[in-house]
Amino acid sequence: MMSLINKYCRNRTIGITRAVRVAPIIFVIIVLTVSAQFRETRVLTSNNIIGLAGSGDTVWLATERGFNYRTSNDVSGGWLGFEVDDLSLRYWGMAFGGGGVAALIDMYQSNVLNRRGFWHFDHTGNRQQEVSFRFSDGAQGPDRDMANPAGSVVYSHGSFWAPFNNGGLVRYNPQDNSVSAIKPGDASAVPPQNMTSDESAEDARRRSRLVLSVNASPAGNSIIVTTPAIIWSYNPGASEKTWDTLHASPNPLSASTGETFVSFVAAFTVSKKDVSALYAFMAVRRDSENDTLLYSYDDDSGQWFRTVDTRARFSVFPAINGGMYVLFDDNRAALFADTAQDATARENHLSEILTPANFRSMLANAGNDPNPKINDIIFLPRTDTAGILIVAAETGVYVSESINPLTAGHTDYRFSHSRHVSPVAPGKAYALPGIIRNSFDNKYDRCVFVYNLRREGNVTIRVYDYNMALVRTVVRGAPRASGANSASGRSTDPARDFWDGTNASGRMVSPGVYYFKITSTGGERFFGKVVLAR
Repeated sequence: MMSLINKYCRNRTIGITRAVRVAPIIFVIIVLTVSAQFRETRVLTSNNIIGLAGSGDTVWLATERGFNYRTSNDVSGGWLGFEVDDLSLRYWGMAFGGGGVAALIDMYQSNVLNRRGFWHFDHTGNRQQEVSFRFSDGAQGPDRDMANPAGSVVYSHGSFWAPFNNGGLVRYNPQDNSVSAIKPGDASAVPPQNMTSDESAEDARRRSRLVLSVNASPAGNSIIVTTPAIIWSYNPGASEKTWDTLHASPNPLSASTGETFVSFVAAFTVSKKDVSALYAFMAVRRDSENDTLLYSYDDDSGQWFRTVDTRARFSVFPAINGGMYVLFDDNRAALFADTAQDATARENHLSEILTPANFRSMLANAGNDPNPKINDIIFLPRTDTAGILIVAAETGVYVSESINPLTAGHTDYRFSHSRHVSPVAPGKAYALPGIIRNSFDNKYDRCVFVYNLRREGNVTIRVYDYNMALVRTVVRGAPRASGANSASGRSTDPARDFWDGTNASGRMVSPGVYYFKITSTGGERFFGKVVLAR
């Protein structure tokens, strides 16, 4: 969980929901279809993968510049896709189902946000379509954030569903390319422009209808909708569209936790031996402080139990048989599993199966950054015990084709790494990025030396200050292939050919301009510079 109201709405992760962006206050009432604006491509639209969706052998990627997909295990032929400018600023989530994918995006006209909508691609008909919509919104009062997306997109009973705060649950029907909206507890859906908020912001009924997140149950029969006061179950396939209350409050919390319930934040289920366990992130009061923690519900005792004794914020990605991948706010990823046998062992019952160090090592061994920034994780079951694990990062996508999460050692994951890399001309070299500086996400705290050898050789990389005094030997006599013999068209080893702004003693050097020199036993030399700004 990245921060209160966080990562959940940018993708289909399960965790604390993300702070929504301010939507325009006054909306014109309109629902219309617009022509698709995504250009077909046969390469990754960007190496910054921001979201994942899929089922079976079909995997979809949302990148900062479009969408890519594959429909078989073989990714050697590349990723087909659709490209658009600046999708990372427009993307709210996507889901796969019914032979197609749908993404909730912001839609612009003349570079001005004027509506939100769904983009849909149908594999059967090999066609894409879009539909946009607006809510009726007032300039004052609680209707102000009616049209703010609040969470991910899910697929259920032939349609795609997305939560919209006071706007309720929005349904996109790809069969007729239409949009409708419904509020928890209501009997029927209405056009978005007819949706209204409850009268009072303090009214308990309205408080129970502010939608925070939505998740499809593993069985596929219902949708789990989380609101501050109630966790709902909604079956859109039933002849009578009824809303069932799963929990109206978490009472009783386990007496040993010493926590007081404030509100629900997100709820989801995880399958374990044909039984679905209910989990919920709750805002609680603990030790005179407000916090958000993960709990699970035990049917036998009728109690909620805290699953992990940590205040670190994280997002959850269900795996299989009680397993779930966890992504912490500081970019640590791990695998946890429900190992409790009975109600007496429910407190802090999630056990760590795969450590963050092993997870990071697996990705680094795939040939990319030593600690890539992870944006999303998805596990696609193939059997009762195994499936595909996909990790989306800022430097590409990692795929492990067949793993058993709860029994396989981390060496059995065997990640492959897909990314689009522009070849470097032979004899050329540069630092990426060219400026090292402090950043909140550590994205620019080091540079990688990018170069292309004409012939293989042992490489040495040294960094000098402006007086050409040696600062650090980054790599000494390490073998590197020629760019012609590398799939990336580069000789760079990103896991080793980098500088973090420190000297030979590991101390940070002074800000300024520095120079690097790359030499190879093949007789080649490269020179360049990098700026240290921190």
